[in-house]
Amino acid sequence: MAGSPVNPPALGASLTIPIHLWARLRAHLFPGDHAGHGAALLAGWAPGPRGLRLLARDFIPARDGIDYIPGEIGHHALSATFVRDVALRARNEHAAYIPVHNHGGTTAVRFSSTDLASHQRGYPAIQQITGTPVCALVLTEQAAAGDLWLPDGSRSSLAEVVIPGNNLIRLRPSPEQLSGSPIGAGGPAHIYDRQVRIFGDVGQRTFQQMSVAIVGLGGIGILLTEYLARLGVGHLVLVDDDTVDETNLPRLAGARHTDVDQPKTDLAQRLACQAHPEVRLTPLRERAECPRSRHELTQCDWVFLAADGAAARHWVNAVVQQHLIPATQVGVKIPVRCGVVGQIHAVTRPLLPGTNCLWCDGLIDPTELAIDMQSPRDRDAARYVPGVPAASVLSLNALAAAEAASHFMHAVTGLHHDDTDAFSVLHRTRSRDRDPITSRQDPGCRWCQPTGQLGSGGGHSF
Repeated sequence: MAGSPVNPPALGASLTIPIHLWARLRAHLFPGDHAGHGAALLAGWAPGPRGLRLLARDFIPARDGIDYIPGEIGHHALSATFVRDVALRARNEHAAYIPVHNHGGTTAVRFSSTDLASHQRGYPAIQQITGTPVCALVLTEQAAAGDLWLPDGSRSSLAEVVIPGNNLIRLRPSPEQLSGSPIGAGGPAHIYDRQVRIFGDVGQRTFQQMSVAIVGLGGIGILLTEYLARLGVGHLVLVDDDTVDETNLPRLAGARHTDVDQPKTDLAQRLACQAHPEVRLTPLRERAECPRSRHELTQCDWVFLAADGAAARHWVNAVVQQHLIPATQVGVKIPVRCGVVGQIHAVTRPLLPGTNCLWCDGLIDPTELAIDMQSPRDRDAARYVPGVPAASVLSLNALAAAEAASHFMHAVTGLHHDDTDAFSVLHRTRSRDRDPITSRQDPGCRWCQPTGQLGSGGGHSF
């Protein structure tokens, strides 16, 4: 799928499928035999920035000739036993029921009249069993269409299917059609001409229609703010409760002495507006675990984690796994002990739902999380040794921020060679080594597994 057409986010209900589930679903539906196949997904749901988000959490293949059989009216259909068993699971797990089948073709797909008639006959009865949304899904390898039935009796088409992998794939019923003059053809938008030569008009418009959060506005977060604004991202959510200290000035790009004692969110807003005057900004002068910040993160298309606290790591990881929103953790570590400088690390770690998890990688300490969730006074009292400011240098922050921003822009525009190859990158700057790091996965993890919080949407109900 790498290199498939790029699509901006679409207005309306969507279905997000984690890349590991998509790989299994795609292999089952398109094994190379050009025949029809069927399956089902179970999904949570949550409000999204452009409509309801269905959040796939488990994949159930339908066995050819047993669960997916010749239909009495159409070519093939899921067997009554398969539908009953999956519908009962959906009811018991309070999950949306999503039957899936494939059609021939490549970049366009739609339901047949036989498909739509079967929905009319069967879905009201299935909803009586599940009490949850039902959404038929038909796929080609590069297109998707959905027929969504909600418990309140309303019905709508699915605007898009989103697969947050190493490339951020968006599948539609037909290719995106842009209206108006191309970006870069004249007027204010011509400033993106050099970028359009890489990403195309559709790719640049994709950035403009995205909402991206930056959690932590220190040396790395400030750089990311400016990089993303200059890239043309349309909406930035800026999260940090801290103020600028005099010792921050050498590593906060664009900071002035007049910024000392002012909120870091003010500095970030100024730099973003200088870079992109039309950018929409949501500054949040609070920590990531605060209710409004947590809500705003669930309304984003991507999150950058540039804060090092255990609470920020935990809540961003929760957003990734529960709401299936991709993120990037980025940081620099400069160990200095007794005047001796150790190996300097700059890390960029993609966080893909159901694939990369900070709990599985051992990057969230439960004790530190418990302390970090307390009030500032209680946090200081709980630690035997007061916190010591970490060493930091602007150029090292720039190395990490540039890697993270580059991974993001390649993912959004489908320029990575492999959809699933989302390893982390570790720079050892003193030895000039650059190494990939493979994420670990715990099959019993309560966050990134279907038996846990994956795709739960935080427990939203109709």
